Order: sequence, then structure tokens, then C-alpha cells
Amino acid sequence: MTSLESRATAPAVPHRDRHDEDMAGTTQIADAAAARIAALAARRVPGVHTLGAGTPRAIGAIREAVGADDTRSGVRVELGSRQIAVDIVLVAEFGEPLRETAELVRAAVHHDVERLVGLQVTEVNVEIADVHVPDRHLARAERPDLV
Repeated sequence: MTSLESRATAPAVPHRDRHDEDMAGTTQIADAAAARIAALAARRVPGVHTLGAGTPRAIGAIREAVGADDTRSGVRVELGSRQIAVDIVLVAEFGEPLRETAELVRAAVHHDVERLVGLQVTEVNVEIADVHVPDRHLARAERPDLV
């Protein structure tokens, strides 16, 4: 059988809007899956340097250096049957307005989690634990004669 023949005989994928009462079963979304979606949404917001703070962030950096994936660091979710709450801890970039960055993170996480997880987001709490200051800014602050 060729790949063309196999595609022609494969069952059709149901349309997303189809709600068939004869279909039975359950869907469970793990906390890890929802947290990863929230983390990816937060990371793409301009002004977010990284997620997590302190020891978890250091462990995440080590895991990243050895090739392990830790995209959920700094994110905690509470999943219910119809609702979800998200807590995000992040480090912002120096020079970015912190409250605006938090609002952008809140909006991005809310949008992506509702769309992709399919649960009502009741709250997205954002904690800005630190501000990342690039080395060039530190040098200028400590040694004004370098400017």
C-alpha cells in the first residue's frame, strides 16, 4: 500500500466544532501541561528576562545548561474541573515598566491558557521577584567615569 492509498483509507479527523453525543470518555489535563502553556506565554512577553526566582531559577539554569527542559520553572497552577488559577514568578529586564510588564504577562497567560487548555482562567497572579541588570549597566552605575 502506498502512502497515498493509506491516507485515502484513513478515517477522517472530526471537525473541531462537532459535538457528538455518542462519543464517550474523559479528558484530563495535567498540571505540568497547563503550567508549560502558561510559562511559554509569559516568556514571550517583552520585558520578561526569565521565570522563577532564587534557588529554583539557579537550578533551572543548571538544567538548561545540561540540555534538560525546565520551561515550567516559576509557574504554579491550580486546576479545577472547569477553572484554573495561575501564579507566575519572574525576573524583569531593567528599564521595562514593571506594572506594564506584569499586565502584559497576565493578558498573554490568560489568553493562551483559556484557548489551549480550555478552562476558564479565574486569576493570573504575577510576582516580579527581581530585575535583571545587564553587565554594561552595572559597570556604569559602579564606575561613572566609564561613561
